Amino acid sequence: MDALFLPEDTKINEELKQQDLVLKELGSSEKTPEILTRPTDHVFANYQTTSSQYNAVVGGLPTTCCPVRGVPSIHSDLPAPRIRRLSDRTNYGDDASAYALLFPSVFSQKGVYEKDFLRTRPKAEIAGILRNIGVNISDERFEEIWKQASMKHQKEEVCVESIKNVLDVIHASHTETSC
Repeated sequence: MDALFLPEDTKINEELKQQDLVLKELGSSEKTPEILTRPTDHVFANYQTTSSQYNAVVGGLPTTCCPVRGVPSIHSDLPAPRIRRLSDRTNYGDDASAYALLFPSVFSQKGVYEKDFLRTRPKAEIAGILRNIGVNISDERFEEIWKQASMKHQKEEVCVESIKNVLDVIHASHTETSC
């Protein structure tokens, strides 16, 4: 027991032996009593019901024991076809959510979708996109923005979303300093 946490008039249990103390933290000289376990703790520690084995999230039954049934909600193992048929109800992971269908973004109303934002593009094309949407920045400033955005990409191309995120950070820092 640690004398720091006890009132001054409390007597320390003399029956506590040195071998019953363990280090409070690794590398610390402070010691605390070892947690005692009951004999029944060891008996029930590995007891599992069949139901708990089936419903286990961590350490569940391997799929080699029994075949997996059902269809995954998103098929990440299949690439999405370029042209999708109306009868194809497979979710390839690129479908919009119910929220996006009920409240479409300004971009999707103009025909610009998420895949367009995430497609990597060369520097000249990104500069052209920024000029076409009315973002007037100097060439030196564009180079700084390009360097910051290209840190997140391995290739010489950057997606519009990365440029947009860098511009958002710059705008947020300007509004904080002006307030």
